[in-house]
Formats: sequence, structure tokens, C-alpha cells
Amino acid sequence: MQKLLYLFINLIIINLISGNISSLEGKTNNLKRKESIFAKIIGGQPVPVESYPFTVQLFNFGALCSGTIIHSWTVLTSAHCMDLNQDTNEMRIQTGSRYVYDFDSTMYKVLSFVIHDNYNNEAQFSNDIALIFVEKPIQLGIKTQKAVLVDNDKWMNHNEKEFIVTGWGWTQYGGPVSELGLMMTHLNYVPRDECGKLHQLKLTSDMFCLYGNGTRDTCKGDSGGGVIWNGMIVGITSHGDGCAKKGKPSIYTNVFLFRDWIREEIEKFLFKYCNQKEKQSIRKNKLLIS
Repeated sequence: MQKLLYLFINLIIINLISGNISSLEGKTNNLKRKESIFAKIIGGQPVPVESYPFTVQLFNFGALCSGTIIHSWTVLTSAHCMDLNQDTNEMRIQTGSRYVYDFDSTMYKVLSFVIHDNYNNEAQFSNDIALIFVEKPIQLGIKTQKAVLVDNDKWMNHNEKEFIVTGWGWTQYGGPVSELGLMMTHLNYVPRDECGKLHQLKLTSDMFCLYGNGTRDTCKGDSGGGVIWNGMIVGITSHGDGCAKKGKPSIYTNVFLFRDWIREEIEKFLFKYCNQKEKQSIRKNKLLIS
């Protein structure tokens, strides 16, 4: 009975989130954005969360994105996941979750976030990167681990074919989010110039493209999730033209180029947070003394 109740609740939440993602798409269209702002797993297979324990869900005003744990306080995601809403009271990070809603997962409130200053400046979705800071440290375990960020650019060549993407998003364009839980698939690297020609767009230097031969792709609800190569995070799911379209690679944010920015922003957060805690402790102690 308890298992049936769990499945029933999970299906209700899947339908609710699917509806919110659809309404989100309408809002972004009104802003003259590309059709597929909330990128996407098609042609994939279900996997246990233990296989990718750094992958988390971001709920922002009911809409679904993904993210990557890179620090006990910090989740890496895409900046456009903040376009709809920037009120942290309406945001939650869910870790250790196999399904869109999972009784075994852990929910964290969001303390603050930072979006890259040059997001959307050079082109739409340029510098599509953000960091989310949670209210309390993420508890690490078998289903919740920190990811390793890439430390080289060897992966940026057309011979690389073992990029892994994960997510809980649409499993077909216009369909519901995954009812099978966390999904993964493999994609191939496409040179930026070639990708730009296929999309008839000029891609900025912080973007790169992956393609699954028109049968595999990320899709709506997967935005913000990490792209994995040799066990390291090399990118963030950003945007594209539909899902698994023939001749239309999806576009991702190049994490390698933002390593210094990530490090600096985490240091800023920790310095600010620790100073606040120290001041609170001092005030509390003074109060106790008096």
C-alpha cells in the first residue's frame, strides 16, 4: 500500500512539474528566446542515483532544472534556470533523488545564488552559468557526492564520443518528464564552427556542442545538469533547437573556461558567510555576558 501511494504521489508531481515547464516555455517565448530554453534526456536509460551522486534537482517556482554538487555549500547550474524567478524562498535543491520526488531524498533551502555578470551579454545564453548556495552544508554519502571539475581542454575535439549527460526531464519532445527516474545517455562532440553553421548562429567561445545522431539528447527539465567526460564535469546543459532533432546538436556551457570564476565566487560566499556567523556569535556572546 505504501509503495502504491508513493507511485501515485510521484505521478501527480510529474504531471504538475510537466505543466509548469510548459508554462515556462511560453514565458520565454514571450521574451523572444529560443523554443527550447529548458534543455532536456531522450534515447537514454534509467540509472541509479548512486551512479551519478553529484546530480541534483533544482525546483525554482515549481519549474524543474538540474544541477551539480561541487562544494558542500554549492551547486553548479545554468543561469537561465533563474530567468523565471529570483526569489530564493521559492527555490529548493533536492539531493539523493532517483525520481522527481523521492521519499529517500533530502531537500535544502537556498540561501543565495550568483549569476555570471556577462550572462546574455555577448549573445543569448552566453555565459549561461550560475552558482547556488544552500542554507546548510550538503550531507555527503553514497547517493550524494561532490563532482570533480575538468582541469584540461583535451576533451574539446571531434574524436571524443563518450560524453555523458543525465537528467529527469522530458523523454520525448512535448512529453512528460521521466517516470523512470534519473536517465543518462551518451553524446558526441561537434566542433563549434560546424555547430554554428547547423544552427545558423554564431556561438560564443564559452559554448560547445554535443550530438546524439538525432536519437539521443538532453530535453526540457535537464537544464543546468553537468556534462561528464572521463569522470569530470566539462559542461552545463544550456539550450538548443527542440530535442533530438536530426542535424541539430544541443549547446552547452564550457565549465573549463569558468574555473577561476567558480573558485572566486565560492571564496566570496564563504568569506561573507563566515564573517556573518562570526558577528552573530560575537553578538550572542555579548548578550550572554550582559
